[in-house]
This record gives sequence, structure tokens and C-alpha cells, in this order.
Amino acid sequence: MDVVQVRLHTLLRQTDIAFEEYKKHPNSTERAKAYEAAKLALDEHIASMRVSVEARLK
Repeated sequence: MDVVQVRLHTLLRQTDIAFEEYKKHPNSTERAKAYEAAKLALDEHIASMRVSVEARLK
């Protein structure tokens, strides 16, 4: 696996864990913030991957 794939796998796992914790504690502000932060990091990484692929295709 290259670095980008490892990072993607790590972010997916972190998002899954944060979501599971949020489901267990839906009224927790901390869990909600952790889940939102994990989703944001994943979204940013995916956007970066898209830009990289688009640049290679040009």
C-alpha cells in the first residue's frame, strides 16, 4: 500500500470508530464533534486525492 492508501484507510477507520462512539452516546457533544472532525478529515483527504488524479489526467 502506498502512503495515500494507508492514510485513506486510517481516516476511514477513525471515522468508523468515531461514528460508533457517537451512536453509543448520541447526546454527547464531544462525540459529535469527534465524529464531525473525523468526517471533515476524510472529506478533505478524498478531495485532495481527486485533485491529484485530475492533475495526472491532464
